[in-house]
Amino acid sequence: MAIDEAQVEKIVREVVNNLFASVGQSTLKTTPVSYLSSNGLFDSIEDAIKAAKQAQAKFIQQGRAIRYKIVDNIRKASLENKERLARMAVEETKMGRIEDKIVKNEVAALYTPGPEYLEVKTYSDDNGTLTIQGAPFGVIGAITPMTNPVPTIINNTICMISAGNSVVYLPHPSAHNCTIEIFKIVHNAIVSAGGPPNLITAASQSKIENAAAVFKSPDIDLIVVTGGPGIVRLAMKSGKRVMGAGPGNPPVVVDDTADVKKAARDIIKGASFDNNILCNEEKVCIVQRSVLNSLLDAFSKENAIVLNEAQAQKVLNLVVKDGEIVKSYMGKDCSVILKDAGIDVSSDVRLAVFVTTKDNPMVVHEQLMPILPIVAVDSFDEAVKLAVEVEHNFKHTAIIHSNNIDRITRFAQEINTTFVVVNGPSQALAGDIYKGGTTWTIAGATGEGVTTPQTFTRERRLVMNGSMNFVR
Repeated sequence: MAIDEAQVEKIVREVVNNLFASVGQSTLKTTPVSYLSSNGLFDSIEDAIKAAKQAQAKFIQQGRAIRYKIVDNIRKASLENKERLARMAVEETKMGRIEDKIVKNEVAALYTPGPEYLEVKTYSDDNGTLTIQGAPFGVIGAITPMTNPVPTIINNTICMISAGNSVVYLPHPSAHNCTIEIFKIVHNAIVSAGGPPNLITAASQSKIENAAAVFKSPDIDLIVVTGGPGIVRLAMKSGKRVMGAGPGNPPVVVDDTADVKKAARDIIKGASFDNNILCNEEKVCIVQRSVLNSLLDAFSKENAIVLNEAQAQKVLNLVVKDGEIVKSYMGKDCSVILKDAGIDVSSDVRLAVFVTTKDNPMVVHEQLMPILPIVAVDSFDEAVKLAVEVEHNFKHTAIIHSNNIDRITRFAQEINTTFVVVNGPSQALAGDIYKGGTTWTIAGATGEGVTTPQTFTRERRLVMNGSMNFVR
């Protein structure tokens, strides 16, 4: 049953107001366009949906070969603009680091799976032949986040159009300008490669009503949400098929068999990357008490600062209010947060760590900042239990540093996340290791997990009964 339109508007308004509160008011610098525009941008979301539907029909008629050319063009154009887009994202959202966002843009452009990821399977026996293919859903409504606006557009577009779909984008209001900029670049890359205009579309302004229109439109066949829990829950009430990438709170476990020095280096690299605004990064460290002091010593000798109890309390008083994380500090540099807490450190320090208890709000909630809480436990069994507890069954990501294969196996089975990273930083999941490719929509909330071009197809089967078997 579809959600009531008034309820949609109420919930969307609450979600958007909450998002604006995290960074202040967004300045939308847009130019009005008409329905006749061929650059993918429209005055109304309804016109954007209509144009995307028409473009998808033309796209299917062009056959599959052109998808390779289009995807190659998107990769090239995205790489050419990676640095400028990284600067735009930091300037507009006030989150993250330019040098890390450049890497994120590179990874999305280089390692997102394309049309080659789709398979056509055929089986034949005495009874006939079965062919299995992935068909496009049609028009996808895609909500993009403030934390990773540029790589999400790159990644989702490549995956979704590789599968034969068109996409109507709903940019996060507080990342509207940089999202629209990469949108234009990708749209131009599609058209210059021979694809139809409006294969991706968006409204020229971010309005509360846009989400409601997409959720109730009969021309939207699938909704994909890369964002916070509020908008994911709302989308799931739309009555449509939804793929939702909600929050993550990845625990990293360090047991008493781990290479502690390497673990410290990997955790710093993972938890400080782009100031910890990626949902897959280390958010809470759980360590066996017997190696706690060794781990803290290793942190202090690397590019991190170990906060004492008084310093940690100053930081908590700053970034936690009424048991909730203060959104205005999400994505800020470690040195900026510590300075505001009255602690002067070099700007080179990328991560602060502190020892606390499991009920600390920064342990319980996804904090999205380079401040890492550490909880000491007495046994590996206790570490696994706590890791499962703080992950909240988000089914997102977990990390473990251990040299005991039985423990690693048990941890992976118990935590049951989409990703489990062993003896490495969280970023190990982002490249093309073992040709798995990268994803910026980890759909743990709705169960699909890693999204690829195959994810954005529906399986269709052609059965030739008693036919097409050429060998007796």
